[in-house]
Amino acid sequence: MISAAQEVDENGNPLPYDVVIQSELGGKIFKFSGNTRFNFNQAYFSNWVSGGESSLTGLFGLDYNFNYSDRKGLVWDSNLLLSLGTTFITGNTFFKKADDRFEIRSLVGKQINAEWNYSAFLKFKTQLLPDYRYFKVDGEEQREKTSQFFSPAIIQSGLGWYYKKNDNLWLNLSPLTARMFLVSQKFTRDLEEGKNYFGVEKGKRSAFFLGASITGYYKVTLMKNVIFENNYNFYVNYLENPQNVDVEWNGNLRFKVNDIISGNFLLHLIYDDDLIGELQFRELIGLGVNIDL
Repeated sequence: MISAAQEVDENGNPLPYDVVIQSELGGKIFKFSGNTRFNFNQAYFSNWVSGGESSLTGLFGLDYNFNYSDRKGLVWDSNLLLSLGTTFITGNTFFKKADDRFEIRSLVGKQINAEWNYSAFLKFKTQLLPDYRYFKVDGEEQREKTSQFFSPAIIQSGLGWYYKKNDNLWLNLSPLTARMFLVSQKFTRDLEEGKNYFGVEKGKRSAFFLGASITGYYKVTLMKNVIFENNYNFYVNYLENPQNVDVEWNGNLRFKVNDIISGNFLLHLIYDDDLIGELQFRELIGLGVNIDL
């Protein structure tokens, strides 16, 4: 492999660290990669003595990456994450969501050395479909909308340093990070005094925070056809309760049966003092079709 020290310009001066050659892009300036999956779970009961409810669940996921680098030390890494799922249980009037995530993350870096970069990042997160509170009136199931697309939406942007060992290990440190929650005013208009909706006060459409963040990714191969992916994020709000650290960790254990069939166990934990101030917990187990793009 040619090293950056061997690369010189027309005057014989060494070129900057050559991210095209030294990175995992294999000499390419552009790289596109991703994974899409569809999991399907079904249960059926009829005259089953011990009881049970028939159910049907479908889950679709897309995780797609775009990477760019050039010989001047510019690095641009972006990721699109989409996850949608629905479930239906016999006896219920409505289909109910099993999962709903839409995230875009983009980071631009300027190389300091072979692994460290100055960085600027932007992260956007919301849901695609409405969510509801379910209740019964006179024995009939009813629902009330509690959230929807762009309500809430979280936008986070910051400046700092980006460490990238390879595609399986990276870390972004941002001591200056702006964060904004956006919601529809129809959800805040009738709030009780002192209450908030996903961190946004009565009658308002947004809430702004300034703090520091640490974001990272680590993927390890545990054994043949079994990998464990970790995404994590820590955020400290300088403006209010800086002692309360917001934490998000997403662990995904993936195993392949063959080139098409795979399974995964996902555990997602969020504690966001600015959002709802309670631990959010999500766990999914699935077996289905998995395609590397």
